[in-house]
Parts: sequence; structure tokens; C-alpha cells
Amino acid sequence: MSKSRRSLPEINAGSMADIAFLLLIFFLVTTTMDVDTGIKRKLPPLPDEENQPEQVDFHKNNILVIDCSPNSDIILLETGAETAGNGKPFQVTEIKEPVMMFLSNYGKNPDLSESPDKAVVSIRSHKKTHYKTYVQIQDQLSLVYKELRNNESLKRYSKKYEELDTDKKDVIKKIYPMRVSETIKE
Repeated sequence: MSKSRRSLPEINAGSMADIAFLLLIFFLVTTTMDVDTGIKRKLPPLPDEENQPEQVDFHKNNILVIDCSPNSDIILLETGAETAGNGKPFQVTEIKEPVMMFLSNYGKNPDLSESPDKAVVSIRSHKKTHYKTYVQIQDQLSLVYKELRNNESLKRYSKKYEELDTDKKDVIKKIYPMRVSETIKE
């Protein structure tokens, strides 16, 4: 007897590449990617020949320094009237009220700002400051300015700040401009 060789049936792999390609497209289209939004701030334009930063003299009481200590959630708040490094310690969540008092002082307390349009909040962070602490400070500052602008808007126009048209918003922004400077300590 002779052994006949039987041929094994072959699988047609011609369409395998097409199926793999379609699966790849499917997963690319249906996959969602998380995008970090970051902190929403409008940065000043880069200086060029036409746009040079102007030198402004600030009265030392118009500067509120938020000094972030390294590896801690404790921060120091001090105005320019106080000796540097002698600020009062606060938790980040406690700074809203003192910052609001500083901005809306209108010269009542000689150790605080003369007016909100002259007030500057300076954040001094350390290289080892927790990022969470820095973001919490930014959040607190945003809350303060939002509340102050809302209060002024309600007083002037009987509407919340968000409901105003652009011209009226600009008026409120001139009263409470958000002037924040940031520096990093070694």
C-alpha cells in the first residue's frame, strides 16, 4: 500500500491584515485620553521693541507676600510693611480672608494696601514647595478676586460679575485688577 500524502487545508490569511487595520482604527477612535487643563491664567505678552514692561514704583504696603515654605502646607503672609520673614503662619485654606482684607482695605489700615488697583499679591515659592500647595494658593486667590468682583458688580449693576457684558466687566476689572507676581526661591 502506498501512503498518499494528504494536504492540509490552508487558512486564507489575506483578509487578516484588513481586520487588524480595522481593529486598530476602531480602538484609536474610541479611546479617550485625559488631558490636563492646568491653571487658567492669561500671561502677559513677551516683551519686544514695542511692548516694553514699564517700571512701576510700589509703596511697600501695597505688596502682600505669600511665602511658601518647602515641603510643608504652612505659608507665611506678610505685607511690605512688615519685616521680611516675619509673616504670620497660615494654612493654605485660611488665606482667603486676609487676602480679601488686604485687597479691599482702601487705606483704612496703614499696614495694608491703599486701594485694590494698587495692590499686588506676590507668591514666593520654593523649589521644593508642594505642587498641591501652589495650586491651592492659586485657587484661593481666584476665589478672592471672584468674590470681590461679584460684590462690586452687585453693588454697581445689581448683577453677578459673570452676567455682565464685556464693557461692564472691564470696569469691574479696573477696580479689582488681578495683579499677581511669582518668584521662586532657591
